[in-house]
Amino acid sequence: MKYRIGYVDEDPQQVSKYERSLRSYFDVVSYNIEKGTELADLLQQVYDSEIDLLMVDYLMVDKGVVTFNGDEVARQFEEIKPRFPVIIFTNEEAQAFPQVDNPNIIYDKSLVTTDIKRLVEVLNKNILAYKNYIGKRQDAIEELLLKGEKGEGLTPEEKHILLQNQMELINLDKTSNEVPFQLLDDKKLDDLSKTTKEAEKFLESLIKKRNDGTL
Repeated sequence: MKYRIGYVDEDPQQVSKYERSLRSYFDVVSYNIEKGTELADLLQQVYDSEIDLLMVDYLMVDKGVVTFNGDEVARQFEEIKPRFPVIIFTNEEAQAFPQVDNPNIIYDKSLVTTDIKRLVEVLNKNILAYKNYIGKRQDAIEELLLKGEKGEGLTPEEKHILLQNQMELINLDKTSNEVPFQLLDDKKLDDLSKTTKEAEKFLESLIKKRNDGTL
């Protein structure tokens, strides 16, 4: 199964060009960017597209289609989904460097023609790093919940680890209300054997998010 990559560029010809170059490796998703498109509308499109990584062109204001550049798209999407893999894909690295918060996410478009295998590896590693971050926390939560369900009880340190991992997953999506916050109740943590159904529902939601790429 190919990973899904969103590519943001106000120039549809550029979108088509890089979609052709990358479609052997990824499913590339484009967005409806018309003259006057608001940043909030674009961010909602990106959020709804269920992608594994976001690529954003840096220089977007030069043609007068939109009033924001790629660094603003990346910055605002990170507010919505912290840690989500985003890269700035540009021919204007010198312009982008002082504006982008994390210069390590800047990659030159020339890689498509000079070293596409390296670019593909970079994209895959960014995606896998994010998925591994999620997976490790899901596994830790599952292990502790199962221990609690068996009636073994959790130590104070294990309760802290459970709560911390849950909050780290919750914080990956600032708009999501799907995580059952009742699992964070310390009283219930004292007897997790009574929260089996809630635990199963919580784990199912996490697994679904991981499989759908929405975390």
